[in-house]
Amino acid sequence: MAFPRGQLTKMTIIFYPDKNIPGVGIPFTPMYNPESYNLNHALDYDSEERMIVGNLDKKFLRIKPKSLSLKLYFDGTNASPSNLSGLGIDLADIPDFNSVVAQVEAFLTLGARVGNWSESGVVSSALDGDVGKTNDHHKPMYMMVVWGTFLMTGVLSSANVKYTMFSPEGIPLRAEMDVTILESSDVSLVEKAMKLLSPDLTKAILVKEGDTLPNLCFKEYGDASMYMQIAEVNKLKNFRKLVPGTELIFPPIK
Repeated sequence: MAFPRGQLTKMTIIFYPDKNIPGVGIPFTPMYNPESYNLNHALDYDSEERMIVGNLDKKFLRIKPKSLSLKLYFDGTNASPSNLSGLGIDLADIPDFNSVVAQVEAFLTLGARVGNWSESGVVSSALDGDVGKTNDHHKPMYMMVVWGTFLMTGVLSSANVKYTMFSPEGIPLRAEMDVTILESSDVSLVEKAMKLLSPDLTKAILVKEGDTLPNLCFKEYGDASMYMQIAEVNKLKNFRKLVPGTELIFPPIK
């Protein structure tokens, strides 16, 4: 989508029920863009340490899913238009549709509760106070966050709401919500990628002309003397002469 020069690009959060069809669901546009966001990257290592060429190192296990943290702002003072437009519901039929409570409940119903996933029903049920509906899926929806060139799919991990302004009757007029979204990835794709990249996971290697089993063991484990174990794993009758085009398995060996 192209935006006219000078026009502010709004962050959009799309809630969708089917992981295989990302971004096909209910759009939710925050009233204000976040001032900033944090994207956390983390790696997971085994607690057991081992000696490698004189250096103490930890065994790599996996790349953890990224986590996105940001703060959303909600306003019920009528100073800004409601952020519930575009959800496929008639706001004129909903009492106090611009209230902070309505906006917060709509977000939480979409991301944090098991409820009706129809485009209008899921939001209407929150505004009507009926947030206990369940369905056959029994899990919250996935989320796609789109802002400029940034795009991430995941699930809501936490949402902490702080109410910051109240009417004389005690009705919340403004609120801040600290949101954390945990990246959701296809497990099979992650496993395939890690098998290609990590020497600490089982790998399948295609033998090329000139390859020897000791040399391949040295490349994979840093220890050529492990060729006997790999020959046994692959049931090789003659490990001294490898046939080009043969696929050999190199499992993790401590």
